[in-house]
Amino acid sequence: VQFAAAQRTTSPQSLIQKHLVRLLAVLLPNLKMEDTPSILDVDMFHILVGAVLAFPSLYWEDTVDLQPSFISSAYNHLYLFHLVTMAHIIQILLTSATESPTAQSQDNSEEARTAESFCREVCQYTSGCFSRDVPGWHLWDCVKKGITPYLRCAALFFHYMLRVPPPEDLLLVSEEGEFKALCSYLSLPTNLFLLFEEYWGTVSPLLQRWCADPAVLSFLKGKNISVRYPRKRNNLVELPEDYSCLLNQASQFRCPRSFDDERKHPMLCLFCGTMLCSQNTCCQELVNGEELGACTSHALQCGAGVCMLLKIRECKVVLIEGKTRGCLYPAPYLDEYGETDPGLKRGNPLHLCHERYRKFHLLWQQHCIIEEIARSQETNQIVFGFNWQLL
Repeated sequence: VQFAAAQRTTSPQSLIQKHLVRLLAVLLPNLKMEDTPSILDVDMFHILVGAVLAFPSLYWEDTVDLQPSFISSAYNHLYLFHLVTMAHIIQILLTSATESPTAQSQDNSEEARTAESFCREVCQYTSGCFSRDVPGWHLWDCVKKGITPYLRCAALFFHYMLRVPPPEDLLLVSEEGEFKALCSYLSLPTNLFLLFEEYWGTVSPLLQRWCADPAVLSFLKGKNISVRYPRKRNNLVELPEDYSCLLNQASQFRCPRSFDDERKHPMLCLFCGTMLCSQNTCCQELVNGEELGACTSHALQCGAGVCMLLKIRECKVVLIEGKTRGCLYPAPYLDEYGETDPGLKRGNPLHLCHERYRKFHLLWQQHCIIEEIARSQETNQIVFGFNWQLL
C-alpha cells in the first residue's frame, strides 16, 4: 500500500494510466493486452489497492491536471470495490467446486439457495467443467470463509485512506458478528450473491470471460489443483537450524555463467530461495542501458527493486532498494553465547534464532524495508560509498 501510494505521487500520470489499464485488463473483457493473467493467478486485494489509487489518473490530460470530485471519488471507490469483490467470489467458487463437502448439512438459508442458483448460471460458461452437484450450503460456507480475510484487508485499506471510523461490532469475537460488521462497513449485502443480481447486466459478459479462460477450464478439469482461497500467507524461505548447512551449500555453488575457479560470493534471496552470484562481472546484466549486478537485477524481478538477501560467506543480511540504496544487518544466527558473528570472525557454531528471523519476516510483510534502509543510512553515516548497482 505504501509503495502504491508513493508511486501515485512520484510517477508520471501517463505511466500510472498504463499500470491501471494493465490491472483492469484482468477483470474487463474488452481490454486486450498481451500476457494478461488468468483470474485465478492474481491477488484481488492487490488489484483493488492498485486500481483505487491509480484511478484518478484517468482524469489527467496533457494540459490540465484534473482531479475527481469528492462524490465522483466515492462512487469510483464503491464500483471498483464491488467489481473486485465479485471477481474474488468467482475465484473462491471455482476453486471450491473441486472439493467435496466434508459434512452433511440441512442448511436451507437464503444465502445457500442463492449460491446454488448462481452456480447454475456459472456452469453455463464453463463447458460443463463446473460441478452442479455441490450443495449451496457448502458453496456459501466456502465463500464466507474465503472472502473474510479479503474483507478485513479492504476495511483496513479504506479506513486509513478515507478516515471513516469502523463500527464497534468489528471488535466482537463472534465470527458471524465480524462478517456482518465488515459487510456493513464496506457497503456490501450480507448475502454477497445479491451483488451479481444488482449488476447482472454488466457482470454477465465478465462472467463469460472469467469462466471460459483456458487456464480456468484447465484448472476445473483437474490439471492444476494448487490454487486455493484464501491463499496462505507468504513467508520468507525456510533456513536450516545449523549455519554450517548454508556454508556447505555455498561451497557447492557453481556460477552457471562462469567456467573459472574464481572464488564466488553466493547470496541467497530470502524471498524466493534463489542462489545468486554477487559482485562478479560474469553475472552482470544490461537493464535499460545500465550494468546491474546479479542481485540488483534479481531484485527488480523478485521484489520490484526491493529485496532481502543472505550473504552466506559473511553471515550478513543485505537489504537493497533500487540501484542506489541498501544496508547490512547481522544474519539471524547466534552462537552459544547469544551473539551474532558478522564476517564469521570468531568461528563459533551458529544456530538459527527464530525470533530474529521473525523480525526480518515482519519487516518484509509490513512493507518497511525501504524505511529501514533510510533509517539505517541516517544513523550509520558511511564515509565511503558502496556501489549497490553492481551487487
